[in-house]
Amino acid sequence: MQAFDFSLLDNDLIELEHRLRQYGSKPVKDEVSLNQLFIDHLSSGGSRTRAILALAAGHSQNLSAPARLSIAASVELLHQASLIHDDVQDEDSTRRGQAAVWTVAGMSSAICLGDDLIGAAFEELALLPEPHIQQLPRLITMLSRGISVMAAGQTIDCQWTPNSHLSFDDYERIVRHKSGPLLGLPIAMVLALSEGTDDQVTRVLAGASSIGVAYQLADDLVDKADDFNHRLNGFWVLADQMTDGSDPETVLRSRFEWHLNHARESVKMLPDFCIQAFEVLIQALHHKYPSFKAAA
Repeated sequence: MQAFDFSLLDNDLIELEHRLRQYGSKPVKDEVSLNQLFIDHLSSGGSRTRAILALAAGHSQNLSAPARLSIAASVELLHQASLIHDDVQDEDSTRRGQAAVWTVAGMSSAICLGDDLIGAAFEELALLPEPHIQQLPRLITMLSRGISVMAAGQTIDCQWTPNSHLSFDDYERIVRHKSGPLLGLPIAMVLALSEGTDDQVTRVLAGASSIGVAYQLADDLVDKADDFNHRLNGFWVLADQMTDGSDPETVLRSRFEWHLNHARESVKMLPDFCIQAFEVLIQALHHKYPSFKAAA
């Protein structure tokens, strides 16, 4: 299996940043510039992991630069919208060490910026060039369904209270909905443009959802003290339902390993670029949460 050559993406990444910074609507009378808010938000950093996966996978499949940039920008805009909305819903005052958008411009403007970026994601897909234009309805459906699934998961998460007493299966289903779609979309969209079948696309999305759950499990263990009785956290869900004296952390780490194995199993018969994309996501997870690397 040939690894992605990320050095080939330098020009794509420059163009991607240029495209992203054009979005966020310009001001009208007495209103804040959503464009400037978005530029400031982007300047706080971020890995652009989803966009880079789209670019690398697209390059490996010989997609044209306009085609791979269309997918990359679309998914990245949607991801950024989700971050801005998440900060509002969680009332997190910072993002990557800088003031969150809502603390600068207010919750209403932050929500409007997120909505604006969701619309921009579809605008980027509309730039998909020939000969792929016949796949545009399929990609629009994939993007729309991803938003719907993510919104459903986020809604249930926001409704959680310390008295909810969710089962761990319920917890994983919520996280799968929240985190999975945006990890899988860049890979699934390139697969669709590479004549991938619906079954293959489904396998990518299912596997990516498992990686999303693994990310959240690792994050929950790190944040267990801060999240106690404040936010939905898998460690405390396990602790609440385990009455046999088992260690919640041991079970959580076991589930982490299961999800990564499931992800790899989901794509093992798919084109090499799908397998490589999953390995990139898993390596990024290990880098962010090194204490989990041995478990995987």
